[in-house]
Amino acid sequence: MEEKKKNKIFHIIIFSLVILVLLFNVFSYFGASIFLPGRELREISGVEPQSGRRTSLDLSKGTVILNIWATWCGACLAEMPELNKAAAKHKVYGVIKPVFKYEVYREVSPNFKSVIAQDEFFEDLYISVLPTTLLIQDGVIKKVHTGTMTTDFVEEWLKD
Repeated sequence: MEEKKKNKIFHIIIFSLVILVLLFNVFSYFGASIFLPGRELREISGVEPQSGRRTSLDLSKGTVILNIWATWCGACLAEMPELNKAAAKHKVYGVIKPVFKYEVYREVSPNFKSVIAQDEFFEDLYISVLPTTLLIQDGVIKKVHTGTMTTDFVEEWLKD
């Protein structure tokens, strides 16, 4: 009888841990989408990737597509040609997560202004999945997309 009770407790503990891990993964993926729409984001400070100087991105006016990416993220690099196309028609900014690799940045050559932000920026916005893209209007986050973007997706996003 004692053995059955121990087995039952063990199974409950394992089941609880599995549920917690699943919930953590769901929150990690959807956390930004849940908590960010409606939040103000007027300016982002960081380091300009080419010069290494402190700079900031002004998000307070108009419609801005803000792509959050990293030079070590394969999906981020794969979407760069699409983002460059979108940047030819719309205001696109980038926020780069450390660790920054200048050679990779130069190779993908984003044609939009970017900053390398501190880790606190990503934590504050619940950004745990890259790439993540935000649609910002007059300094307020309207939409969040986790995963790669295409120009067609951007156009649909902006229609709404």
